Amino acid sequence: MFKFSVIFCFFVFTTFSGFSQITNKNELEAYKSAYNAYVWGFPLVTLGLSVEEFAQNPTKAKFNSFAVLQSNSINKSLNNEHIIYSKAYLDLKQSALLITLPVGILKYYSITFTDAFSNTIEVFSSLKNLTKEKSILLVGPDWKGTVPKGVKKVIKSPTNLAWAEGQVSILDKTEMVDAKKLLEGIKISEFDTKKNSQSWTERHVFPKLKTAGNPTEQALAMDWKSYFAYLLLMLKENPIPENQKEYVAVFEDLGIFPGKEFEDAKVSNKKQKGIKQGFADAIELLKMEAPRQEDYNKNGWSYNVGEGKWGTKYTKNAASAFNGFNQNAAEEVMKYKTQFDDKKERLSGNQKYKMTIKKASLPQTKAFWTVNVLQTNKEVFENTKGKYGIGNKSKGLKYNKDGSLTLYFQAEMPKGLEPNWVPIPSEKFELVFKVCAPGELVFSGEWAPPAVEIVK
Repeated sequence: MFKFSVIFCFFVFTTFSGFSQITNKNELEAYKSAYNAYVWGFPLVTLGLSVEEFAQNPTKAKFNSFAVLQSNSINKSLNNEHIIYSKAYLDLKQSALLITLPVGILKYYSITFTDAFSNTIEVFSSLKNLTKEKSILLVGPDWKGTVPKGVKKVIKSPTNLAWAEGQVSILDKTEMVDAKKLLEGIKISEFDTKKNSQSWTERHVFPKLKTAGNPTEQALAMDWKSYFAYLLLMLKENPIPENQKEYVAVFEDLGIFPGKEFEDAKVSNKKQKGIKQGFADAIELLKMEAPRQEDYNKNGWSYNVGEGKWGTKYTKNAASAFNGFNQNAAEEVMKYKTQFDDKKERLSGNQKYKMTIKKASLPQTKAFWTVNVLQTNKEVFENTKGKYGIGNKSKGLKYNKDGSLTLYFQAEMPKGLEPNWVPIPSEKFELVFKVCAPGELVFSGEWAPPAVEIVK
């Protein structure tokens, strides 16, 4: 704790001028608590807001049911790099959930289970389903029931609220129908439901917010009283991880007592100046850190190896939530992003680009790798060719004589190289390189894609 305090104070003093306005010890302690509590609680608050948005939209699924989403989804708050995927918010307080898996599917798919604190519980994929399980059981922290007959795989969530995302990668429109069918084949049914059970929405009455926008925008617009009240509502049914309880205990001087309602009247007036300033500075921190969230930057590609396993790296966890919880466990999917060429110039539709991967440097994978083009709104680029990306499973790829592979990103198709080409939008864009079921050199962070070059 002492080491953290030193680091914390150094960061604050050198970053935010508001800290210098704090004049006494009470205000200083309140400042630090508010600053840390805001960052720590951001994933929980934005998850609660995401659940509200999801549940209230009639085009989406209800709790404990997958909704299949596409890149042209009306919900633009999601960074949809998957083209098509499914998502479900899970209420494990009143029942266990039996998840039925698609049978006889050869295409690769994965389901990532994440708890309320945005920690990955487990990733279940078709590659890991060696025993050809037809269903798995997901249970909450307090479940003590009997596993149904024939079910061998049981996943336990440390929190009562969780969410799951089903992913299947496609490269063009021709694969869309089969991919959608696969995702629709993943079903959820409630099992061992408690008597007189109430749904999540019946048990939780969240305050109506005055602000509109996506969950991140709503969280940023809250005042400190609304924010901490919302945080405590989320903590009612979701136990704090053991390794974080001591850290959270110091937030009691803000009126934050897990398991209880928030009472701002109990917060001393002498502390409120520090609280307000710490709260404001934490917001500015996230606005700065979220766009540059990365563990590594090689060859112009930024990437993380700790997604979904941030542990006590609270700023990274909050930044992930800020960006829409678009995270994957590195062992299942390694994701690289770039907006720049090898000259550090912004990728733009008025240029022609290529990327050459040497034979010895092709990424290790037990499944496949893909490269997708994203527009400035983070949506996969829809184009008249219906071609969303390229990968090692693309038909007709043409390798160079030395075994290397050159990929082309430009508006017009390069003559004779259509299999190696992906269309790009007329404006600025971003590339996302994904390696599914990666080898150790990849998920350890050692490997990275080569730089993107301008075609001369």
